[in-house]
Amino acid sequence: MKNILYYVKKFGNKSFEEFPFNEVDGLILSQISYMNLDSVVPSIDDTMQEISLLEVLDESKLKQACLDTLDQKRNYKLFRLLQKSTRYQGLRANYFSNEFRVDKVVQFCALTFLFDQFVVVGYRGTDITLLGWKENLNMSYLDVIPSQEEAKRYFERVANKTQLPLYLAGHSKGGNLAVYAALSSSKELQDRIIHIYNYDGPGFQTDVFQTEEFKNIQSKITKFTCREAMVGILLYHDEPMEFVKSKGLNIFQHDSYNWSITKDGKLERVKKVNIFSKTFEKSVDDFITAATIDERKDFLEILFHIGMEHPYSTVLDWVRHPIRSFKGMKKRYKTLNPSERLFFKKMIKTYRTIWKKNFKFYLHKTRKGENKNGK
Repeated sequence: MKNILYYVKKFGNKSFEEFPFNEVDGLILSQISYMNLDSVVPSIDDTMQEISLLEVLDESKLKQACLDTLDQKRNYKLFRLLQKSTRYQGLRANYFSNEFRVDKVVQFCALTFLFDQFVVVGYRGTDITLLGWKENLNMSYLDVIPSQEEAKRYFERVANKTQLPLYLAGHSKGGNLAVYAALSSSKELQDRIIHIYNYDGPGFQTDVFQTEEFKNIQSKITKFTCREAMVGILLYHDEPMEFVKSKGLNIFQHDSYNWSITKDGKLERVKKVNIFSKTFEKSVDDFITAATIDERKDFLEILFHIGMEHPYSTVLDWVRHPIRSFKGMKKRYKTLNPSERLFFKKMIKTYRTIWKKNFKFYLHKTRKGENKNGK
């Protein structure tokens, strides 16, 4: 399957005049935002000049940048291909911002990519930390999460540092942050935005899509999700979505490296999501509707109490030490008091009941449609 690595190989020697900045370039920069670039890219609080990102990353720094990312090998390969391309030779980076706070449950990271003709504000999505996933899921009961507030402040600060036209881009939670930063900014800043690329970002707790602020930028947003969508279809969303062909099953379709690229350098579209994605979307919506805000909050607190060994736990801990992680979960589950256990079991049972009901509904609907088409 052709992915973003193929894109850099095929289109890496075309200038932005020959082949304008597009949805795949935005996806590549969104993937770069997941790298460990704290010690490489100047902070937004510094007065340092931007750096040539591909020139400063020698072998040692490149390995460090890819270390403990979710896909170290392909991240390394992506950088190596970018370094050989002429298209990205002018890529400069600046204004790195990274905040991770256990007390406020916030995981936020952003950096800015500077080209001669335009600037791209890139927001990192949910990283490998379980705290980051917790903040993401906190959207189910908070109107605004800390990262969204940070995203707005960051965009305003960057926009005031340049007069160039602006793109915003982000994958996963980063896509949500890109949209939130744009819709919550002033009309003056919104007018400077060329486009906003939202790659499988979740929706919002409340309906922002009827506001005047959203309508100002609606035509500038492209939201992508996958056929087996599990992230981009979460929470309230009312904007049009482009469905992308992706390999892998379920959550692995969310991975940028699994998104298919066409021969002419675009994300390959599919017509619609499948039955499992529809079931998941409807079940999560029904589950959230059935639970009160306090119940959602309490359920997530218990869930992450069980799942997190410590505040800095990551998904890599599960991959590297699955048996130890599972034993730790069982141990922490036993520390729950009787009422907490009863509540947790009740919520799990409620979701399973909702899921089975919705799956039967969509399965029946699909079979009915197949029978009708077969006649």
